[in-house]
Amino acid sequence: MDMTVTLTAAEIATLVEALDCYEYWELGQDLPRNDGAVFLPGDSFDPTDPYWLTAPTAEESQAIEAIKRTSALAHRMSRLVSG
Repeated sequence: MDMTVTLTAAEIATLVEALDCYEYWELGQDLPRNDGAVFLPGDSFDPTDPYWLTAPTAEESQAIEAIKRTSALAHRMSRLVSG
């Protein structure tokens, strides 16, 4: 189901910030976090990823996918405001 909602740029910015908080505090609760960021497999610039020395568990994999979806939505919404 598609919906059309009219929002101001400030409202969209608030929603983007809320999604970022949701990603960190709820979805990333049991994942590696550091300095305000949730680290997903492959995020490290180090060839030996210090955050993911073992493969994610089933629960971690679900959280990772939810974070990717949330992040993609936040990115789409941010582009609406920034043009």
